[in-house]
Amino acid sequence: MWPPLRRIFRLSYLNLTIWITLGHLLFMAWDPHFVKLIELKFYDLLFQMRGEVPHGSEVVIVAIDDDSVQALGRWPWSRRQITRLMDRLTQAQARVVGFDMIFAEQEEESGRRVLKRFEAEVNRRGWRPPGFQKWLQEQEKVVDPDGELAQALREQGAVVLGYYFPGLGGQSAPGSDLEMQISPELLKSSAYNLVHWRSPEARRFPLLTAPQIETNIPRLMAAASRAGYFNAMPDDDGTIRQLPLVIRYQGELTAPLALGILQQYLGNVPLGITISKHGVSQVRLGNRQIPVDNYGRFLINFRGPARTFKYYSFVDVVEGRVPLEVFRDRIVLVGATAVGIYDIRVTPFVSVFPGVEIHATIIDNILQQDYLTRASGVWQPDLVAMIALSLLLGWWLPRLRAAGGLLLFLGVIVVYAVTGFYLFANQRLYLQMIYPLNCLATVYVGVTIMRFLAEERERKRIRAAFQSYVAPEVVNEMLHHPEKLRLGGEKRDLTVLFSDIRGFTSLSEEMEAETLVNLLHAYLTPMTEIVFKHGGTVDKYIGDALMAIYGAPLEMPAPADQACRTALEMIATLKQLCQDWQSHGWPQIRIGVGINSGLMSVGNMGSERLFDYTVIGDNVNLASRLEGLNKYYGTEILISEATAQQLKNSFILREVDRVRVKGKHIPVSIFELRGQGSPAAAAAQFLEIFHQALTAFRQSQWELAKNLLTECLNRQPMDGPAQLLLARCQQYAQVPPPPDWDGAATLTEK
Repeated sequence: MWPPLRRIFRLSYLNLTIWITLGHLLFMAWDPHFVKLIELKFYDLLFQMRGEVPHGSEVVIVAIDDDSVQALGRWPWSRRQITRLMDRLTQAQARVVGFDMIFAEQEEESGRRVLKRFEAEVNRRGWRPPGFQKWLQEQEKVVDPDGELAQALREQGAVVLGYYFPGLGGQSAPGSDLEMQISPELLKSSAYNLVHWRSPEARRFPLLTAPQIETNIPRLMAAASRAGYFNAMPDDDGTIRQLPLVIRYQGELTAPLALGILQQYLGNVPLGITISKHGVSQVRLGNRQIPVDNYGRFLINFRGPARTFKYYSFVDVVEGRVPLEVFRDRIVLVGATAVGIYDIRVTPFVSVFPGVEIHATIIDNILQQDYLTRASGVWQPDLVAMIALSLLLGWWLPRLRAAGGLLLFLGVIVVYAVTGFYLFANQRLYLQMIYPLNCLATVYVGVTIMRFLAEERERKRIRAAFQSYVAPEVVNEMLHHPEKLRLGGEKRDLTVLFSDIRGFTSLSEEMEAETLVNLLHAYLTPMTEIVFKHGGTVDKYIGDALMAIYGAPLEMPAPADQACRTALEMIATLKQLCQDWQSHGWPQIRIGVGINSGLMSVGNMGSERLFDYTVIGDNVNLASRLEGLNKYYGTEILISEATAQQLKNSFILREVDRVRVKGKHIPVSIFELRGQGSPAAAAAQFLEIFHQALTAFRQSQWELAKNLLTECLNRQPMDGPAQLLLARCQQYAQVPPPPDWDGAATLTEK
């Protein structure tokens, strides 16, 4: 295979990330239906998280609500009721009135039918009184509600009527098969004034086209200032999220009711549209440019749930219970909200939303120029973010441990989601969620699985290489941290811990072998777990003794602190174990712990046939000596001066003595480890008195030292270091030490 192709198809973390990202880009281009539905629900969730936002005061709604139906009778009402409303709105000097309803049939009242029968009877008898025809015409005017409404519309001067395109976009038409005919002049009142086709191919772009129209009676259409359709095209899940701002009908490009109202409100500004071979590229209302997609669909920036805008009941308006000032210079929308005639819509906020308020929302969006837009173009922000964040994950995940990788993944997901919500709520820009988040999750899962398989292969390799000569605990540490593994003989600054059971030899002589084994198992198991808990490695067991290493084979921060925490927890755990052992009749045991830090040789030790990973050196031997000195001083935990100097946290220490252990000429200071943190007041006073006694002892002030040590024993009668130091003071008071005495004790036993 050609080398560049081999590099592309070679399985690596980065190549896996690239292939996953490319797959998602193809998936985005396909955009299957089920993914689109999920994306729409995320879109709705952003609205609900954002909540209600302020809107302008230019639009109010007059609702044909339940109170109005109860007061004025069952819908549809006589046109005279609408005329009453128009008279009130004209008197209030409303700027524009828009109707989200259709007056599709002429109104025939009973009085008009009586007049026709009366005229027919007069004609049958052949007797027509003088002036009968004039009287009849005057009476017809009185009972002509359509004519009265038309006159009221003309008097108002700025009325926009709505009409409807049935069967649009594959939707079923209403029950009536009646198709209303509309004159070209009336149709032009709702059409775009300025249409710019950028090329001949643009005319063939598949804009939304209406097969038929249902509109108002011609008398009312002629009386209105202009008209506009009120079709709202729901998405596949039945929710209204956008509105088509252009529908083709009989060769004309018509505009919706909201644009007709705005065109009238803004002083008959021109309404223009530009169409290229790729679709609608621009919709303009005067100097306002309205963002749409290539099919001319406008994203509705909903202000909140239902009744976010101001509503007034129809009956309250016509009965004069609403001040006329609330309508002055405003856009008044008239629509139905009563049960049974309710124009119900589903929106991202709620499933019951008045259709008339959708028009109010669109009008407010355009007046405030507060548009909601989707990312578009080749370099869409959501697409670029998906690619960049996926590559970031693919690059960094293999370099992090599992917890760090999970935190990085969650962090990237949260950053993208929070950024998307911020842009939606503050910049009105909607970024896709499903594809980018799914791509990031797939990259994380893919890289994690690939890492798991690679690490599993590495574990098998390490286990096969070292399990024959390295302790199982060390092998496990190597498997967890192979990148930090350092095998082979080398000098390292480590900390070593030795622990031993006091009087184990006599104990083993008194107990049955099986009981002794059970006791050792019950003791060594929790002690080993404590070592592992604090990051140590159990080097070996020597009968009842335990040896642990801190800082090898894997480096660790503050190994001296971890060793001291291990020792303190060992003592505390043993006390609890001894209480539990009483029910078994087992003896109460005590242990001693010695800890030392410093340079040691670490690596493979042993013969060519059998290896052991361990540490050796003088500092190891000193730790063993300190463990044994606990019997001499009556203490439980002794640490060296080197360990005390390496402690990075607060521990309670007491300097016990300076000693020359067997085989050493240079004395070392040894400290008793009594706890962690700060001592209590009484304990602090005791430690201070002991320190003063030790200082007086080293200055050969025997009487002062004896008095101070006596005070110590009065406070803690069983304190071993105080008893031992007091005995030395009494000895040196009778037989002084040689002149070159340096205050250190020379020990001749291990």
